[in-house]
Amino acid sequence: MSYVEEILLETNLHSAKVYFILDCLNMVLTKNYFAFEDAFYWQTQGTSMGAAVAPSYANIFVNCLEKKLFLEKEPYCRYILKYFRFVDDILLIWTGSKADLISMIQEANLSHNTIKFTHECSEVELNFLDVTITINNGVIQTSLYRKSVDKKNLLHVKSFHNPKVKRAIPKGQFMRAKRISSSIEGYVEASNTLTGRFLEKGYRSECIKKAIKEVEPMSRDSLLTTKQNNKVEQRIAFVSTYSQNSDRLEKVIRKYWPLIQSDRQYGRLFADLPLFCYKRGRTLKDLLCPSDTRPKKTKFLGKPRFGTYPCLGCNCCSSIIKGNKINHPTKGYEINIKCHTTCNSTFVVYLLKCPCGMGYVGQTKREVKKRIQEHRGYIRNFKTGTQTDTQVSRHFFECNHNPMQLRWCVLDEIGMDIRGGDRQKKLLQAEGKWIRRLNTLTPNGLNDI
Repeated sequence: MSYVEEILLETNLHSAKVYFILDCLNMVLTKNYFAFEDAFYWQTQGTSMGAAVAPSYANIFVNCLEKKLFLEKEPYCRYILKYFRFVDDILLIWTGSKADLISMIQEANLSHNTIKFTHECSEVELNFLDVTITINNGVIQTSLYRKSVDKKNLLHVKSFHNPKVKRAIPKGQFMRAKRISSSIEGYVEASNTLTGRFLEKGYRSECIKKAIKEVEPMSRDSLLTTKQNNKVEQRIAFVSTYSQNSDRLEKVIRKYWPLIQSDRQYGRLFADLPLFCYKRGRTLKDLLCPSDTRPKKTKFLGKPRFGTYPCLGCNCCSSIIKGNKINHPTKGYEINIKCHTTCNSTFVVYLLKCPCGMGYVGQTKREVKKRIQEHRGYIRNFKTGTQTDTQVSRHFFECNHNPMQLRWCVLDEIGMDIRGGDRQKKLLQAEGKWIRRLNTLTPNGLNDI
């Protein structure tokens, strides 16, 4: 934390903002926990790998540590001609003796409890990240390097990804090989290796040759130059999960986009086609190796049937709206129910329907049958200005409906999250969502404003 404070105080941020950020960071670092099976674990040191703040925090920490251990460490810092670091990989050009280098690393390893450094040194050739650096007749040369234990991680051509992504991979890899290889011979060798790897992954030779042909006229200097992208993207992003229907959906949008553009009032806002962006869909890894390893509890041998079902033990069973679909109270279209519930279910959002078609959305954390029985009791014993005077009971009284004509079903069930949380809050949020979706606020429905 002291390293982060030191860096932030060097910026133009107001001190109040600096210490607010530090308080937030302290919460992230000290209140982090994770679940495995049925147990929760508190991470007592460091930050979790998935946290958004983790890369910045790690870089600030290592930046301050490297100054202390290497860049400002006497007498060793005078021997460092060049110093490069990528995350936790460091490349040094050292002008001192090998004994001094080893001595500096040994002292660095004694200065921290958990941070330890391993090293490789050579006067001729060294591997750093994906680059092999060679000194040949006093000239530094580079070539593509791949670890012997590196996985064959090129995407297979039959992998369920957007075809545009798979078409772009060969060109990107050949550009990378040309950017790293300082000699033509090195690029030819790297491109031959890449060609073999792509063929192993099922890519057609025509696709590979096309990528090589596109990269061939590119100069290495242009590939090494950082390009400034001053273009501000104004197109609307259409984000969806990639599926078998994605191509058809994109074609439909392209086909009918002119209809949106022709709108007199808002057409000018849709001058350009949207930018089609896709999230990764479910993979075999998600199915076979889920992050939640707890055994799944199910009451069914097969696929569960959605809808509200009778418990066969109460007087509410006969008034259930059966099936896995309901009709919108005012518009009539069908809405799918995506949960399996009974009269005994708890923490549910439910729908009441009267004979004239008006609807009421409510929620309860008790068994839903007890809440339905309460509604019936209020209707049966309605009296103005008392506890029984509710929007539903008043409507039944004014319209002379019979309590037995009340129909109901469960719309949603809020389960217990593995990480806990406020279940009651989620229940109230779900109730609000269904009230809006079914438009049951007065005067269209029976929910009070």
